[in-house]
Amino acid sequence: MKNPKQNKIPFIILLVFHTGLLCYSFYKTKNNKRVFTLLMSNIGFAYLLEFFVLNIFNAYKYKPRMMKKKYFDNILGAILSQAIFVPFTAVFLTTLKIGWVGKVMGGVYFSLVEFVFLRINVYQHNWWKTVYTLILIPLYLKVSDIWNMFLAKKYSLIHFMSLFLTSMVTEANILFIFASLRKIRFGFGRFHTLNEHFIIVPLYAIFYSLISTLSFLKQNNWISKLRVLVLTVSLDLLFKRVKLVKEKFHVLDYLTIRVLAILLHGKYRDWVYGGNNEVELKEIEDEYSK
Repeated sequence: MKNPKQNKIPFIILLVFHTGLLCYSFYKTKNNKRVFTLLMSNIGFAYLLEFFVLNIFNAYKYKPRMMKKKYFDNILGAILSQAIFVPFTAVFLTTLKIGWVGKVMGGVYFSLVEFVFLRINVYQHNWWKTVYTLILIPLYLKVSDIWNMFLAKKYSLIHFMSLFLTSMVTEANILFIFASLRKIRFGFGRFHTLNEHFIIVPLYAIFYSLISTLSFLKQNNWISKLRVLVLTVSLDLLFKRVKLVKEKFHVLDYLTIRVLAILLHGKYRDWVYGGNNEVELKEIEDEYSK
């Protein structure tokens, strides 16, 4: 009988391999800020897809055996896949300008990884099929190329969406960490289930990131930061009042986390837009109308 602790080994191997791909991608490019923006955008796309495929429709299940609770273990496996393995590969192929042959080979590679994971029982399908991976991965990898091209051309709408996706990924990851530490739980009614939590959290992260992105859109200054702080704290207080969230933070700890997150989002804004140049809302509207 296989030792359950061995489940983590293939995930660790892939983690090391794909981290190497990402490091090489940063090494080969001069514009590391754009590579970072592309990476976070790619992760954001994967998270949005995963919200429907995994969180709502329960297409598959990961079993890395890295966390005690099976639900968190499943989500961690998805994070490793959707935030590391696939996006790191997408950035690698994009920065090295590898064309459709590489994209198709990427689809074959991840299909083979999926097949092996199924065989060694660290992953299982519910209704998902490997052929979906074979088809969707090359398309996802191509989207990375197109997104990078738009970033290079400095389209305002793409910058706006990239900042939004970067903020959303950060917020979702922060919430996962604190949920796994039993510091926060979203849900309805008296008892908040993990299923409810992981359906509400992406929506919360999307809403919070939209507030942050719109607040930092014109420029990154202390007025923008204060506006985000007031709006998000007010939102959290409302959620607590209607009992949509249960949390175990000391007030000072909560404010420290929120302030640090806001400072990080402000830094993202500078990386995406470049410096502290003002961006008018009209530019976004003009870009959207093209």
